[in-house]
Amino acid sequence: MTGKERTACLVGCALVAALILAAWLVRAPATKTLLDNLQWTLSFGGSAWLAWRGLAGASGAERSLRRALFAGALLIFLGQLAWDLQVYSGWNPFPAPADVFFLGAASTWIGGWLAVIVQRLPRERLMPSLLDIGSALSALIAAILTLYMPSGGNVQFSVLIALVAYPVLFLLAAGLGVLMVPALRLRFGAAHLLTLAGMTGYGYAWMQWNLYFLDGALVPGGLFNASYSLAALMFGLGVRHVHLEQDVRAGVWRERTMAYLPLVAMSLALLTLVMLFRSLEHGAGIAPRVVFACCLLALGLTTLRQTLMVGVLERLRDAERAILRNETQMYRLANFDALTGLPNRCLFESRLEHGLREANQRQTRVAVMLIDLDHFKQINDAFGHHVGDRLLREVADRLQACLQTDATLARMGGDEFMLMLEWARSRTDVAALAQALLEALDRPWPDTGMGQQFVGASIGISMHPDDAGSPVELIRNADAALNQAKSDGRGTYRFYVQDYTDATRRKLALRSRLHLARLEEEFRLVYQPQYDQQRVLIGLEALLRWTVDGTSVPPDEFIPIAEESGVIVPIGDWVFASACRQIVAWRAQGLRVPPVSVNVSARQLAEPDLAGHFAGIARDLGVDPADLTLEVTESQLLDARMLPSVEALRKAGFSLSMDDFGTGQSSLVKLKMLPVSELKIDKAFVRDIATDPGDREICATIHALAGVLGIEVVAEGVETVEQFDLLVAMGCQRFQGWLFAAAMPPEQVPLPVADAMPAARDTPSLA
Repeated sequence: MTGKERTACLVGCALVAALILAAWLVRAPATKTLLDNLQWTLSFGGSAWLAWRGLAGASGAERSLRRALFAGALLIFLGQLAWDLQVYSGWNPFPAPADVFFLGAASTWIGGWLAVIVQRLPRERLMPSLLDIGSALSALIAAILTLYMPSGGNVQFSVLIALVAYPVLFLLAAGLGVLMVPALRLRFGAAHLLTLAGMTGYGYAWMQWNLYFLDGALVPGGLFNASYSLAALMFGLGVRHVHLEQDVRAGVWRERTMAYLPLVAMSLALLTLVMLFRSLEHGAGIAPRVVFACCLLALGLTTLRQTLMVGVLERLRDAERAILRNETQMYRLANFDALTGLPNRCLFESRLEHGLREANQRQTRVAVMLIDLDHFKQINDAFGHHVGDRLLREVADRLQACLQTDATLARMGGDEFMLMLEWARSRTDVAALAQALLEALDRPWPDTGMGQQFVGASIGISMHPDDAGSPVELIRNADAALNQAKSDGRGTYRFYVQDYTDATRRKLALRSRLHLARLEEEFRLVYQPQYDQQRVLIGLEALLRWTVDGTSVPPDEFIPIAEESGVIVPIGDWVFASACRQIVAWRAQGLRVPPVSVNVSARQLAEPDLAGHFAGIARDLGVDPADLTLEVTESQLLDARMLPSVEALRKAGFSLSMDDFGTGQSSLVKLKMLPVSELKIDKAFVRDIATDPGDREICATIHALAGVLGIEVVAEGVETVEQFDLLVAMGCQRFQGWLFAAAMPPEQVPLPVADAMPAARDTPSLA
């Protein structure tokens, strides 16, 4: 309410109070009547004005309701004006035109309430609610008639109906407003209360007025006449601020109110009958019959309503019985794994949270183990999912057999199981249990339809409160430890350490950064020379370097991530094209360029028509494929799926080099058939060749084998003169390492002029 509205209300209230006081103090009946009409006219006009002001800012159903309330207030004001004309013209019949306005106001309010109820109430609740309203209306009419009958027994029936219509309609409007609160689950605020109080005040005032009229006790200027002004004031203030606001915290009492409404109607009807029988000696004419008819109608409508509810209640009972029958099944479906019967992730996390609270109170430890079957996907692929399901059930049984009552085993999904061990006394006890679980799973599986097979597992372990304090952190840390166990060869267990999480977070950060990396700005190629025994430059290897925000990322850290995420494919294309462009740039400077080696990943070899793609790039840039050597690791060359791509590269004119030789599982037969022209001894064997007889024998054997097959050998990681001398003695023809040169930018590579004869380069002394 604005300041002007508040001022107008205060002035109006003061004027009405003055008129009430003046009417009470003066003695002349005509003056009292004049003052009464003035206070009513002013009060009803002010109420209509406040209701009109309430239309601003409302929308939807709330605006429709406020329009109906304003229309009713306006009708009362117009009725009062008509009443004033009737009084001062001396023509005052009953019923009169003013009564049409007054009763029309109550009817308008009833229509407004009903419109909102019909609009907002669900369809299945609408008919029962309307029947409740009808029964309550019939019982209310009967009660009011019973109250009037002792004084109005000789009143004409038409006059009696008009007299009864006043309190019935106004009280019905108030009753509908009350009913809306539980039916629509509305918030019951002060504005709603004032609106209903105003309607009730109108109904009470007209009821008393009619009783006084029947008894001939109407007195102008009495304080009772002020009840109309009070009702008008409350109604106007209420409608100004009334809202249809949903109460999200609506309690059970609202539903119970609607459920007990038919009982209230029946009780009111029965009470009316009792009152009627006690007053029959004072009643006469048709009124008793009307009362009986109303009571019977109320009881009939209530009975019909309850009959409709019987079917609803029966359906509810059937649903309740079905829910009770299926409650256990529903609980199991929501909280247990259907395949193994173990708790699922949801129930496990709930129990873990409870277990951590108990452990904090007891000051004890809780261990969480994440168990993952090794190579379970191969079982599904080879024998089918039905065999895999039987294997998972057997895994659950074996794990359960190893546990005590203070442990909770759950299936997290797929081939992962989670174990919570309460009262974990020490890491030694937890490690012993983890080893027992691994041994139980490492036994053969004879009854799963796949013969005598072995399926092991890996376990990650996280401890509370040592490693984490919350369920989410414990599970996350156990997963990090599980990844480490897999990295360490599987079939083992690992306890969580913070380094696992740090490494995982860095890996995730690098993976995201790789997807956003700008090839031309962040990546660059450096070249490491290769020399022969006379220290003549005979080759180059292109090596990729990545700089992020001024910091170099080691290749052995970001290249595996690029391969896992698939980003290595566009990066590899860029590396190949950049090497080709650099060859062209060197030749444009008049330099003689030896063959340049470029590494190719497994993801690139899996790309369709890689050979045609690389050959097209080289052709477009003006480079002969023979000028490039593609390095492929030993494990990739031995993969049967990669052989077609490797053969196609060889046929396209590229030379092939087997990188990291000695770290795979090559056989002589396969090595003989591979289309490679050189082997690169892994630097792990070269590093200790001077001190480790085993590495020395391995290198000598590789050189002897390569000599038989007619394949050149490149020794990587040559860093000392002693290593160089031993390799030369074995017959090694090509060398690469820091003893000769580190990887360098293209402008620093010591390439000879194209027409110059090959000569020994200035390299560190080998003496």
